[in-house]
Amino acid sequence: MTQLDGAAVPGQVTPGPVAPAGPPPAQPPAPPAQPPAQPSVGSPEYAAYAPTAPGFPSQAPPPPGAAPVGPYDPVPGAPYGAPDAGQAYNPGGYAYPQQPGYAYPGAPVAPVAPKQRNPVMLWGGIIGGVLAISIVAALVVLLKDPKPAPAPGPDPISTGTTDNGGTSSGPTPGPAPKGAAFNVAWSAPKPANADSSNQMLGVWGTDKLAVRVDSSGIRAFNLTDGKEAWTIAAPAGSKELCTASYGANSKGVAAVSFNTGDSDCSTVGAVDLAQGKLLWSAKVSADRMSSPTLSVTENVVAVGGNTVAALNIANGQPAWQYQPRDKDCVLRGKAAGVQIAVSDRCYGTSGPKSQLVIVNAETGKPASTPITLAGNIEEVDSVVQDKPLVLLMTNGPQGDYVLPFDKDNKPGTQMSVKEPGADSLRLSGQDEALTRNVVSGTTLYVQVGGGKPGINAYDLNTGKRLWSANSGSTSNDMRLVAGTDKDGKVRAIVDQGYNKPARLVTLSPTDGSMSDLGTMAMPSSMGIGSSTSEYLISDDGAAVYAFRRYSASDGPLTKWKK
Repeated sequence: MTQLDGAAVPGQVTPGPVAPAGPPPAQPPAPPAQPPAQPSVGSPEYAAYAPTAPGFPSQAPPPPGAAPVGPYDPVPGAPYGAPDAGQAYNPGGYAYPQQPGYAYPGAPVAPVAPKQRNPVMLWGGIIGGVLAISIVAALVVLLKDPKPAPAPGPDPISTGTTDNGGTSSGPTPGPAPKGAAFNVAWSAPKPANADSSNQMLGVWGTDKLAVRVDSSGIRAFNLTDGKEAWTIAAPAGSKELCTASYGANSKGVAAVSFNTGDSDCSTVGAVDLAQGKLLWSAKVSADRMSSPTLSVTENVVAVGGNTVAALNIANGQPAWQYQPRDKDCVLRGKAAGVQIAVSDRCYGTSGPKSQLVIVNAETGKPASTPITLAGNIEEVDSVVQDKPLVLLMTNGPQGDYVLPFDKDNKPGTQMSVKEPGADSLRLSGQDEALTRNVVSGTTLYVQVGGGKPGINAYDLNTGKRLWSANSGSTSNDMRLVAGTDKDGKVRAIVDQGYNKPARLVTLSPTDGSMSDLGTMAMPSSMGIGSSTSEYLISDDGAAVYAFRRYSASDGPLTKWKK
């Protein structure tokens, strides 16, 4: 086993060389000067966009005309839509439910809270639990406050979560918002040679650092002043980073995958966040993987894709590899914290053609009774929440659905993502960079577009809609924030119109009514649209962070404090 730059990993047998890189991938077009308005639920723009971010100076953009490569590219020639392709919707969400037990050295002890996060990232900072944080706006101006802004300090951040389906909306905003004014503490400058075509892949955190992962590398910022602490560029032998783990473990180790050429992202590496160092890199299998999902436990880096396996976190040596139940089976695995959800499609004569099984990430052994899948292309699409497990299943013409599990991995009631009179809900998974949904307890909160952008709440026990809340205006956006507060409540940002401060609110789990947390000034040229930033809040609620989807013009990260 060797590092991507050719150096041997200590104490290991050196394998053959990494496959030579193929032609450089084409980059998507540069982002518009202003993010587009929230698209309607049914539009293609709403259904799929790839979150991007500026590159690091170390990676030059490839020439135009090359074949597209990235974490959402399918495997050419793979059966029924590429078993390891990216999300069916690719809404670009980096919000994932929290993984309990992740922490970082020196972090204060805190109780495990019922916080969840949807697609992308996890911030460490507690022993025995995960801190939830929400990031708030794009580039913002300093809020006016008669009192001086408090001195910036370290705020550990973590990413890291009525009626019976009627269509009536929840309460509208009402009077002017109340609460604290959040002032800008700092804004990290954009990289010298920023390239806005790079995709933001993930966000990690410790009690001292905020870490942003994009396709060109990894950058860490000090929480106190926003200064860059360290950078890890895409190493020699790779073209770019493909995917990032949802979070890090209690020792501050996270994981990424690398494109070594020809869209092959089967090489995985472990990253020490405290040292800012790539510990090792290793090839998971001989099969090409275009977009593997990753999760990190105390002992392994779990890998889900058309190969399902785990690597020893200490040295990258193989820990186990999942064996299909038939020689003619195609696997599709999605890493889900300490588990991996695996669906297959088998062409032999023994047993059902397709099954879903939950696998223990530490051992590779089944952790559930296999579930027979009836549809011709029915398979796991993404992990909406990892504990308890909530999956998004794709089923082609038969309709996609949400499948929740209890603590014993017994499946619950299927919830269709198709709503009467509307298009399908667009859900984000843990392997995405921007949040579109959050799970708290047995309630699924989903950001929706359409005539009035807002947030819907659904009971996972019944699949019924509980309520729908919106900004009260067709022109004002409403943005779901990643994670939950200490009481398990979700947060949102509500646009108040041109050149007016946005509202930071919590939503009542009962009826969606809004309680103000504070105001945040927004620049006249920028809204709070879902494609702009990933929003997180510190565990104590005193600091707000915004990880920019595009940092080439506005910088990669901004912090506000009360």
